[in-house]
Amino acid sequence: MTTHHYSDLTGPELASLDPDRTIIISSISPLEVHGPHLPIGTDIAIAEELRNRVARKIEDRHPELDLLFMPSLPLGSDPIPVPGSVPVRPGVIESVIMDWGLALARLGFRFWILTDNHGGPHHQLSIEIASRHLRRRGIVLMAPFHYTFRQMIAGNPELHRRTGLGPAEDGGMDDLHAGTNETSMALATLPGNVREVWKRTGPGRRPRTRLLPRMLAWVAGILGRLGARDAALDFEYLAGALAWVSEPGMESYQGDPSRAGREAGERMLEYRAVEACRLLEEAMAGHWPALKPMGWSIRMLRRIL
Repeated sequence: MTTHHYSDLTGPELASLDPDRTIIISSISPLEVHGPHLPIGTDIAIAEELRNRVARKIEDRHPELDLLFMPSLPLGSDPIPVPGSVPVRPGVIESVIMDWGLALARLGFRFWILTDNHGGPHHQLSIEIASRHLRRRGIVLMAPFHYTFRQMIAGNPELHRRTGLGPAEDGGMDDLHAGTNETSMALATLPGNVREVWKRTGPGRRPRTRLLPRMLAWVAGILGRLGARDAALDFEYLAGALAWVSEPGMESYQGDPSRAGREAGERMLEYRAVEACRLLEEAMAGHWPALKPMGWSIRMLRRIL
């Protein structure tokens, strides 16, 4: 295996790579406030750590392949709406991914892994919509976080079994942002940059439920009873997220950072890296993983929500 960095290559060097045995790998996530204890760059730092772990697993499992690292994109839609977060319009995310993907496709590359650590619904939808367009142009873009985040929100038992994590510490609805799970991953990724206040930062204040979130939760309940599980989960997630970000004086974290631990972060990072490799191997075997990010079943509403 040989590892290359796109920005370090010359044009002829790039053209000399064998696209059939070269995997593109890169990261995307926004600059976003993460409570009083985590840096604004937490998401992109975790996404890059995942990128590196996935790369090492590909090297171990597929030494016949080469890796081509693209520069990271510190971009994301729907960061929490507090001063310091840098929102990027969803259309920009979709266009950047499309333009990068088309440039890679013209060079003949076929597989691109994009690691991420941001659960904003418009953000994930934009990436997945671009991915499905790119598939028709001959390049398979996989954003594994679309799969793992849905498992986190659903409280998937297999995720809990493999990570040893339980509800309220798995990045799910009760631990949505800069709480136990994300602080644990930060302790495993950038321990010297996690502020000591994390040990004293207790559970985030639960938001009051306002009219629109209540209506969305009501719809989720109906869909659940009808057996439309994915759509029910999408509405439930949207209801919870809107309740939080619409709260006057909202806190910039959800969950309990003080319950975090480095070992828990290592287990979650390992789970996510293994799942990313699994998705790549499925794609290389000809089974394109059509991932469903949160909000996918109601993506037609993305222009008004």
